[in-house]
Amino acid sequence: MTTFDYNEELIKAMKGKLPGGVNLANTLIDMLYLGKEAVYRRLRGEVPFTLAEAATISQKMGVSLDKLVGSNKGMNAIFDLNIIHYSEPLETYYSIVDNYVKIFQEIKGDPTSVLCTASNIIPQTFYLKYELLSKFRMFKWLYQFEKIDIEHHFEELQMVDKLLDRQRDFVRESQEFNRTVYIWDSKIFVYLVNDIKYFARTNLISQEYVQKLKKELIQLLDELEEIAVQGVFKTGKEVSIYIANVNFEATYSYIATSAYRLSLIRLFAINSITSHDENVFRNVKEWVDSLRKYSVLISQSGEIQRIKFFNEQREIINGLCE
Repeated sequence: MTTFDYNEELIKAMKGKLPGGVNLANTLIDMLYLGKEAVYRRLRGEVPFTLAEAATISQKMGVSLDKLVGSNKGMNAIFDLNIIHYSEPLETYYSIVDNYVKIFQEIKGDPTSVLCTASNIIPQTFYLKYELLSKFRMFKWLYQFEKIDIEHHFEELQMVDKLLDRQRDFVRESQEFNRTVYIWDSKIFVYLVNDIKYFARTNLISQEYVQKLKKELIQLLDELEEIAVQGVFKTGKEVSIYIANVNFEATYSYIATSAYRLSLIRLFAINSITSHDENVFRNVKEWVDSLRKYSVLISQSGEIQRIKFFNEQREIINGLCE
């Protein structure tokens, strides 16, 4: 493809991402920090977009550059692995959380914004604001990948304040979507409780901290039940919660607005691979949406099923101290 063709296709793709009435030139001026004339020269095809500019456009607008240059053929797609570097796990994990917060902040004002998740674990959008629960996820990941001495205990892992603060931002901003849908595996608390029990049996978590984790789990469960009863977050945004009658092999999510698409698949316990690819998004969305057929709505309805579900979770959590 020639440079001219590339620019022309890039411009078409950008126009297709913008809602009606939004001026592309003004958007690029703000996004690329270019002057008005420089932007219009690019839009007229007189000057090509640089690679750095195209990369920024791809990141900010969800334009797939691989499709534009013809490298995305057949069933191929590009994913961001979001891998945490073993040498500085807390720093790189912070950067991942920070990136999501920025994405949430950029699109939360869009009236078409949607967050949908089919989850087989307690979603990060809830537990990350709880210091010990989020710390446990990191501890488990470090232990599993043998990045800490097995003699070290859970309570010795130090979570830096800036990460804890950003995690709370993550939870808060995730509740600003215009609409949110959660489909939960009925065993989401079972899996976490079993993990805590394992580390308690191996003496890597003291009984004192098991009790503290239990307290946070109860607080989290109370919060989830209140949200399910109300059908809205404290932000006033709508949330629908379903309990699935089937188990999931992984957690799948998608974020969408009229001009933005992102799909996520949980990987390596604490992070997700992500893709802006339209085919991946469509398949993830179809999969998540299809799970509603096997699920019961418990937010603002399904009172009997809701009460049963939360009572069962309390029994599971109380089993932590057995």
